Amino acid sequence: MLDKSRNALKKGLTTSGSEPLSPAAKQLAAAALLVEAARRDNEFTEGERDAIKRVVIEHFSLSGEEAADLLALAEERQKVPMGESIFTREVAQGFGPKEKEQVVQMLLEIALVYGHLHLLDSTMIAIMAADT
Repeated sequence: MLDKSRNALKKGLTTSGSEPLSPAAKQLAAAALLVEAARRDNEFTEGERDAIKRVVIEHFSLSGEEAADLLALAEERQKVPMGESIFTREVAQGFGPKEKEQVVQMLLEIALVYGHLHLLDSTMIAIMAADT
């Protein structure tokens, strides 16, 4: 399943901006931002990982296996230098207003998984929300 996801994404984040992002690329961009939000406090716990899986299952209507594959790929892609700015740009340029609003909602869910909002998470969410 992960290979299928990888193949679907090979084209996804390499558009010139004039081509629309594929649904798989949009899912990856959103999931990578969720991973970044979860890592903002320099920890990435199983609770946060489980919350991301739950959120992408709910928002993208994925199976548990598809969500796990997407999360694994998002974690891998998030390790790329400047990963956050790449995915933030993809969301800003490739998502419509309603899709951006959904990303902000997902970010809030992940940021509040432990009941408090980290300053860096609030900044990230504010930037994304301002663009909706």
